[in-house]
Amino acid sequence: MRVQLKIFSVLVALVAGLVFAVPVAAEKLFKYVDEQGNVTFTDRQLSSGEQVSARQVEKDAPEQRFFIHLRGSRSDGTLQAVNQYFGPVEVRLEMKEADNVIADRPLPIRFVVPARDELAAANVRQDKKFSSFSYRYSYRVVFGDPAARHEPQRPYRAPVPAGQVFHISQAFNGKKTHDDDQNRYAVDIPMSEGTPVHAARGGVIMDVADDFFIGGTDDELGHKSNYVRILHDDGTMAVYAHLKLETLQFPIGTRVVRGQMIALSGNTGYSSGPHLHFAVQKNVGMKLVSIPFRFADAERRGFTPRKGAVVVVN
Repeated sequence: MRVQLKIFSVLVALVAGLVFAVPVAAEKLFKYVDEQGNVTFTDRQLSSGEQVSARQVEKDAPEQRFFIHLRGSRSDGTLQAVNQYFGPVEVRLEMKEADNVIADRPLPIRFVVPARDELAAANVRQDKKFSSFSYRYSYRVVFGDPAARHEPQRPYRAPVPAGQVFHISQAFNGKKTHDDDQNRYAVDIPMSEGTPVHAARGGVIMDVADDFFIGGTDDELGHKSNYVRILHDDGTMAVYAHLKLETLQFPIGTRVVRGQMIALSGNTGYSSGPHLHFAVQKNVGMKLVSIPFRFADAERRGFTPRKGAVVVVN
């Protein structure tokens, strides 16, 4: 089913250096009762008191791990780009409005921030002293380095457990939901909730979402799918989506190998039924696009996924 993950834009207004903060949503709401009968609700587990309930709290969107903030004085500062993802991102920074403000380089600009790194995007300063000033800037962020080239050394391992037979229900150019750039070359593999999902290719877990628990065909669920995004050595990325709540086996930043179990399948996000959505993507022109790939068959020969095809790992 359709999966749209983490191509996000942010519009930030600064007036005399005012910056913003992004609130962090709670994942669970815990209820505790102490010896005196006092009740406490918190989003953290406590060491004291008796826990009487824990309720899953729905989040609005996957956690963002990239931001730009102002460093320095209000009249002379640096827009610092901070990338907390375990993979590179490309950024487009644009000045929307500027009143009595000068940037040290022409905007808009595009640049790549490496994994777990930060850099100075632009210096901004007040032009005329003792006069009011304000400015607004916006930025878009896309996963991946546009210089990446898809160069797999062998066909992808089907992301299913060994010894079981599965069938592809939707493949490349699927008319139901595989009709946009991110999903054109994706595959859907129906499987029961809780089925082990395995890495089709080795790489680093670049980003994850693990806190969603609702699935259905409401458009509002499009960004509420649990997933794992794995960065390959050639710079492309694999996405495994609609995973079951809190079943990721490794933390972000872990390097996994081909065939390693990474999570359990589920039915979260925009989904008409339990299945795994798998795609290989790269950044092209500040846009995530899916790219064709081949699965290995039971004899380890490569084949192009098609609707109804059998996927099995011996």
